[in-house]
Amino acid sequence: MLIEPVKTEYQPCQETKTSFIIWVLIAYIAAEITGILFHPMWRDEMHPWSMAGASSSLWDLLQRKEVDGHPDLWYILVYIIRSLSDNPLSLQLMHSGIAILDVFLILKYAPFTRVQRTLLVFGYFFLFEYAMISRNYAIGVLLVTLFLVLYRQRARYLLIMAIILFFMTQCNVFSFILSLAIVLTWIYEFILSPEFRNDLLRQKTTLIFSILIVITGIAYCLHSIIPSTTAYFAGASHFSLSQLTLRETIRSVAVVWKAWVPIPVLNAGFWNTNFIGSAGIEAILSLILIFSAAFYFCKQPVVFFLFTTGLSGIIAFILMYYYGYIRHHGHLFILLFACLWLREYYRESKITLRFTALRQYHGWLKNKFSMLFFILLSVQLLAGIFAVTIQFFVPFSAARQTARYIRQHNLDRFLIAGNQDVALETVSGYLNKNTFYFSRNAFSTYLVYDDVRKTPGISAVRSKADSLMKTKGDTILLVMNIPLEELADLNLKKIQSFEKSITLDEIYYLYFLLPMKKQEPFINSQETPAIVHQNL
Repeated sequence: MLIEPVKTEYQPCQETKTSFIIWVLIAYIAAEITGILFHPMWRDEMHPWSMAGASSSLWDLLQRKEVDGHPDLWYILVYIIRSLSDNPLSLQLMHSGIAILDVFLILKYAPFTRVQRTLLVFGYFFLFEYAMISRNYAIGVLLVTLFLVLYRQRARYLLIMAIILFFMTQCNVFSFILSLAIVLTWIYEFILSPEFRNDLLRQKTTLIFSILIVITGIAYCLHSIIPSTTAYFAGASHFSLSQLTLRETIRSVAVVWKAWVPIPVLNAGFWNTNFIGSAGIEAILSLILIFSAAFYFCKQPVVFFLFTTGLSGIIAFILMYYYGYIRHHGHLFILLFACLWLREYYRESKITLRFTALRQYHGWLKNKFSMLFFILLSVQLLAGIFAVTIQFFVPFSAARQTARYIRQHNLDRFLIAGNQDVALETVSGYLNKNTFYFSRNAFSTYLVYDDVRKTPGISAVRSKADSLMKTKGDTILLVMNIPLEELADLNLKKIQSFEKSITLDEIYYLYFLLPMKKQEPFINSQETPAIVHQNL
């Protein structure tokens, strides 16, 4: 079976007018920046930022991150921004710049209609998950888009595309899986397409350098993402065949539905939810989506191979290593986006489907594609609008509000400790202050994800806090994630609580733990919150 060559004279489905790009991009920038200002960072966003602030050099940062299980690229970018500013907003604005550039490339080059492109960029992943949440995923999505832009003339830009693949391997595990799927697809096409093979062999030196670049990226990524033996990344997840059960397989297949149809439960705790909520039903719907997409791509072998390889790789990782969340599952939608883009570059091969029903279904999918794609993008749009809008009323995390309260009332002069280390790190990052982690019995400005962490129960927290208070002989500000009973024998006094948060485990309760002989921790009563005066 031979593969049809890429359409070198391909034109987009609809002409791209400059005015269309400008107006949609302006609307996107306005929505993105407004959303960023209302989006407090949560722990996974704050963690690299706090780690970079504690590092004396870039090399020091890369050494510290070895327990995190992520490639280096995002940490390098965070270090550069942290070197220029101590304000976490600067990291968010940098991340927004990545998302905006990605949207510009989609609006200008994607082979979709103007309506489809508009719906796409305002959808859940491009507007919210990979735009307003500052993680190491948006940079990978941007590189995928840039790769797609150059794909039509890939023989000409072979070296540049190899460099793009190198950086894709350095973004995150799922970007790494997509880059491997692309490499395998190119090998597949090299074998079956004489034209593609001849194009590459005509530039042997460039081809050799490109191969070395990609291999180096793969090797370096594997080196950086395999956590050290002391790491506690993702709950100490590890590859295991014991997870190949029917229940876990159904649960893993179900993520396709969650990624392509990310309609959440419509409440403040919507994040990482789906309105169906049944893994069995989601798995059935996922199989329908998978087989429909596979049939749609089946007459374009290269696209079909990329789709099945990427899909298998991501689901296998989810099943056998780490189930993850919507930010991880969303790469299945990015894979679909990439395959639909690449589909416009290839002519259909002369493959004949054996069964009449399959031929009819393939024909129906082709005839109804515009309508089906419109429905899918509309769902993504509704989910994106909901996710962005709810942040105007409920903070993504209560950490920024809590830190602001602590700073405004001059409470950061006290020793600060907390029960949940992952949530305390976010407050600590906004305060840019050393805090005491009960899980490690140590002070730090960031949380080290290693096996030293032992999250104590509430009774152990009280005991550790009392011991720390006696050792220091001074008032302790407790930043708790659960309410405590005020106990006279511990002289525990409640100050304030912040209980609204999309991230359900980043709500906060502030308490003073006072030495038994020290009834008033304040020197200037004007600085004292009114609620503390009431308690004291």
